[in-house]
Amino acid sequence: MDISLNGKVALVTGAARGIGRATANLLAKYGAAVVLTDLPAELGELESAVAEIHHQGHQACAVGADVSQQADVEACTLAALQFGGRLDILVNVAGVHLYPAPLLSIDAAAWDRVFSINLKGPLFMCQAAVPHMVKQGSGSVINIASDSAFDVIPDEGAYGISKLALVRFSAYLCKELAGTGVRVNSLAPGWVKTRLTEFVRQDSAAMAAALEGIPVRKFAEPEDIAGVVLFLASELANYVNGHCIVVDGGRIAGQPA
Repeated sequence: MDISLNGKVALVTGAARGIGRATANLLAKYGAAVVLTDLPAELGELESAVAEIHHQGHQACAVGADVSQQADVEACTLAALQFGGRLDILVNVAGVHLYPAPLLSIDAAAWDRVFSINLKGPLFMCQAAVPHMVKQGSGSVINIASDSAFDVIPDEGAYGISKLALVRFSAYLCKELAGTGVRVNSLAPGWVKTRLTEFVRQDSAAMAAALEGIPVRKFAEPEDIAGVVLFLASELANYVNGHCIVVDGGRIAGQPA
């Protein structure tokens, strides 16, 4: 079966760089008209990403939005609907990683920041976008979690807990949308070559230790994660619903997920 997203409209958060940008590029390559969103401060990077997609002959536009702000999310969703006339694919990539942040000393502001972006952001996006999918009778939501949801890394509690909550959020929303034609899944990457992992990749000892824990002995490229997003967004995954796919080169192989 060929993968085709022709006629589909996708909205990707956290799309200025990394997994979000790679995902937007790949969805566009396979025919989707893509709306890229990130913080207003990242609008320059967003415009650059859109230019890349246009250069390849595909449709895209950029919208600045803070996913932790409900008004921004609603405006972003409206812009996507005006751009494409419908909304078929929502990919919630925007996230923040806080480390080190021991649970007994993390302050309320830091905790709230992690959860406002990693969990409340996808909630707001789904509340704004999914009702339009329900009206269409079809749609696919992909929430980017982390394999940290299923592992326990000291001093990474706020991040890991927020990502585990996102996995459960995806499962609950799947059940709530039964019979609507809208699928909801999550994807849990491991180590990926993004800005969030620079602190490890610039430390030779830390990098060696990280690679030792990955059976494929390498970090993922953002495109490796985008490929699985493409699968989940496509008709090839039309019976995959309410689950989390771990994409980490085997780092947590054998652990419950």
